[in-house]
Amino acid sequence: MSFLNKLTASLPFGKKEENKEYFFAVNIGVEQLAAALWIIDGKELKILETAAQSYSSNEEIVSTLDKLLDQVIGLKEIEPQKILFGVPNSWILDDNLKDEYLKLLRNLVKELELTPMAYVATSNALAHFLEKQEGVPTTAILVGFEDKHLTVTVVRAGKPDGVKVIIRGENSGSDIEKALLTFTDVETLPSKILIYGSSSGELKSQLASFSWMSKLSFLHFPKIEVLTDNIEIKSVCLAGGSEINESISYSDQPVKKQVERLNILEEDAGISDKSEDQISGTLPSSDISDSEDPFESAKQDNFGFMVGDVAKQNQNDFSSEETESEVAGGTGLVPPQEHALDIDDFEQETSLPAKPAKAAKKLNFKRFIPGSFTTLILLLGVIISIVLIAGAYLFLLKADIKIFVEPKIVEKDAQVVADPNQKAVDEEKKIIPGQVVNVEVSGSAKDSATGKRQIGDPAKGTIIVYNKTSDSQSLSKGSQMSGPGGVKFTLDVSVNIASQSASDSGITFGKTNATVTAVAIGADGNLPSGSDFIVAGFSSDKLAAKSEGNFSGGTSKDVTVVSSEDQQRLLAKLSSDLRKQGQQKLQEKYPNKKILEEALSESTTKKSYSKNINDQAGEFSLNMTVNYKGTAFDDADLKTIVSKLVTTQVPDGFRIDLSDTETQADVSKLEKDGKLIFLAKFRAKLLPKIDTDKILNQIKFKDPSQAMDIIKGMDNILGSEIKITPSLPGPLQRLPILSKNIKIEVGLK
Repeated sequence: MSFLNKLTASLPFGKKEENKEYFFAVNIGVEQLAAALWIIDGKELKILETAAQSYSSNEEIVSTLDKLLDQVIGLKEIEPQKILFGVPNSWILDDNLKDEYLKLLRNLVKELELTPMAYVATSNALAHFLEKQEGVPTTAILVGFEDKHLTVTVVRAGKPDGVKVIIRGENSGSDIEKALLTFTDVETLPSKILIYGSSSGELKSQLASFSWMSKLSFLHFPKIEVLTDNIEIKSVCLAGGSEINESISYSDQPVKKQVERLNILEEDAGISDKSEDQISGTLPSSDISDSEDPFESAKQDNFGFMVGDVAKQNQNDFSSEETESEVAGGTGLVPPQEHALDIDDFEQETSLPAKPAKAAKKLNFKRFIPGSFTTLILLLGVIISIVLIAGAYLFLLKADIKIFVEPKIVEKDAQVVADPNQKAVDEEKKIIPGQVVNVEVSGSAKDSATGKRQIGDPAKGTIIVYNKTSDSQSLSKGSQMSGPGGVKFTLDVSVNIASQSASDSGITFGKTNATVTAVAIGADGNLPSGSDFIVAGFSSDKLAAKSEGNFSGGTSKDVTVVSSEDQQRLLAKLSSDLRKQGQQKLQEKYPNKKILEEALSESTTKKSYSKNINDQAGEFSLNMTVNYKGTAFDDADLKTIVSKLVTTQVPDGFRIDLSDTETQADVSKLEKDGKLIFLAKFRAKLLPKIDTDKILNQIKFKDPSQAMDIIKGMDNILGSEIKITPSLPGPLQRLPILSKNIKIEVGLK
């Protein structure tokens, strides 16, 4: 590149705007379709628009998706050609799409005239998304809510153990419990539940008060958290972006600039003669015709953790006439784009033919002898200046160079036991020493009561009981009888009723008065005088009763009381707070040990509610004292176990730095004798070995831009930063001649 070209390239105007490639993504849920428009801007994934709509059958997918894609494009003057799919786990069998759904997706892309990129199971995409956001593999229960269904996924160390879809009932906690009981292979469930989807924010408080410990194998009461909106379609987009660029990062920020029309770009940039593929810099894509199956012409690339691209299936369907160039043409899986090298990297300097030497002139030495003392002084000054400048370049000039390398990530996991009876690390059996620790924590919390109950008084009154038999009858206290409307009453005292008697005027029934009280509170028992009653256990032709005077005193009203759910919710909240306090206190007490909050067993020594169940109250409180017991271990011992597994996987040309590693422990089981069994995951960054002596020899006395180009052209190097002291004007800036004045530091950006 000439000096003029370099100069104009650095100017802030006259640059041609980069034409970005836009992609579609769609997630197919049990009841809902979600679509997104996304791009990759440098190393950042940007989701521009999302839209979602319910559907009731597979026949509606094409028409519904067509509407959604129009919505996400809106008024943008762009025409994305490629689409990425997120599909339910039920669509996949042995890592391949089932034939019926393969046919469905083929028809879909043909109708929409789009190029398929790949597909991914939504559960895998969610696990990958959470790992990218949190920085560590997730261990949790994921629960997605739709209007009529919920999807439960158990994820351990970033990998789904299983997925269950069930129809929603009246109680979401019971629905999740029903789904989790089907995971018979999971010995201990993760103590974290992440919810997302329809009304998930409103369901958090309901799930927090559910009795999770009664039937399920939790170590302690699970923590409930709500995930971000539209997380499924965002996860699918990130899955696709990660396969195009492994170091992709996600941002919710929309792209500020709209894409301009292609013909305007052509006119402004003066490139109207170039083809559209040349302008965009994307792979050329062929049109989808009726005779061409876009899934069958897909490129057979590995999509990482993706389940696979649709084109991997039914390979026997490929036409033998398809050439390699047709398969690689834009109708297949989007491959990771390799960075094109600048043409300048391939240019080599060639020597021009030497010009014939001119005839030597006769030297006139007198012109080198100064004509005066002043001229001599000036000449000496020039010589001294040259010597000083040369000395400065040689001895004073120093450079600090930071070289940024691209690491390889190595992950390894193993089941480890922390045993209090173990004295030393056993690398073969993967056992490390443990230490039993315990702490007692007290605390209190309060909450609002939400239960409802009626309070009031029952109605009372007097009745006359008639005996229509020839024998006397007795009714004991508490005997029941029913008035009009089925309102029940009981006798306040025991009574005897004489038998009927005969006289000249006819038969006279035996009778007696008695007081009665309504069984239930409320005004329904306030009966008028003369109301008929039926005596329980007797027919009306033997015993009968009638009210004497009006009944009164029956009242009722609704009040707020403490419910069982209220107590459970407050207990879960306080237990979670005390567990965190217990883990913090233990960590302060044993600062050099690692103590897992999830692995602490608890025993409640004191629990006291200010109000009992059904007590009238607007607010109530709970005081509780809990003893937490667990097994602590040294993180260095854990690294010793797992790092040994990693060091065997270090490829040639790389080195492992054990000081820059991460360990994660997912609790599997805490036994009664204090043995802690957990899944330990080790994550290490392997740094490439860089020959700094070779770099020094190649960049000495080069200008900074030349040195940076030389460094960037080497394997496994992303870039560099150069700082030269003292600072000199641009044309004079050079790296030191002496190697000892150049300091090179290799690390991550």
